[in-house]
Amino acid sequence: MSSPLPILFTALSYYLSVQTTLGDNNPGTTPNIQNIFIGRCYDYELVKYKTLLPPITETCENLWTKFSASFSYMAPCDVTMNHYDSYMLAASQKIPVNKTMFWSGVKELVHEYAANGQRYVTLEDTLIGYLAEGLVFCGQESAPGMNYSRCPSWWECPFEAGEAFWAHASQTFASAASGQVTVMLDGSSTGKPAYRQDSFFGKYELPYLKKGVVTNVRVFLVHALDAPMSETCLNGSLKLLEEDVVSRGFSFSCLDDPLAILHLLCVDEPADRECKLATDHVTSGGRLASHSFALTRQPLIISAKLDRFDGLPSRG
Repeated sequence: MSSPLPILFTALSYYLSVQTTLGDNNPGTTPNIQNIFIGRCYDYELVKYKTLLPPITETCENLWTKFSASFSYMAPCDVTMNHYDSYMLAASQKIPVNKTMFWSGVKELVHEYAANGQRYVTLEDTLIGYLAEGLVFCGQESAPGMNYSRCPSWWECPFEAGEAFWAHASQTFASAASGQVTVMLDGSSTGKPAYRQDSFFGKYELPYLKKGVVTNVRVFLVHALDAPMSETCLNGSLKLLEEDVVSRGFSFSCLDDPLAILHLLCVDEPADRECKLATDHVTSGGRLASHSFALTRQPLIISAKLDRFDGLPSRG
């Protein structure tokens, strides 16, 4: 009988070569990150969100100082959520009651629906989320304090600078929620359940909702057009989510494919069979006669509407 060691050695060598190749392709800190951050801050304050959420008292320059000090001149795997405490406190905002919206697996769709804070407020609509969205950042112990060559992947550290930031940002956002909160989930994914206890929502948002301040957790479970539902409000991981919500003292409700969200999907795919079927159900008064056309649906148009970090462990 031949020894398994050569096979194991070959497999291990291949695995390490793949990991090295993938790791070498990791980007470093976003070039000109200070200018981008401060520019976004003024854009947020003076143009984009100036009337939606309460302003903060810190200047944009001071916010940059607190943010960059949270991870610069540190090894990227040494950064924890606590390093961002000062920044989160300075940049936190009050969220209007009943307006908080969480999401997992439906990044583009949820922001279309939330309408930049006009309908609902997502983490990315807050100052904390808006300033960091899409940026890569990590530190190094030597000058200039930020690593512009390569930042580690999330799986290389217990926490790294970016993951620690978004985990703390999610906790801060959830802690500011009040009244009814809404979470949009993907009910069409075949690769993972709509709700996972180890997702950002499961780990850093749901557990930090305040009992007595938040009253109800409402789920919008959305499905792609023209494909089977992987899960509905009545089965799969939604039952686990209901148990987790109720055990924390909140009421729970769930809606499959709210009509307003279906309309958004049909804007992108007006020729889809189900969107045409919807037109056939319009009454003489010009309103949809029923919701029934939405009962068979797919790996979401949102398969193109991806989660935050494509190719990295997802925040969703």
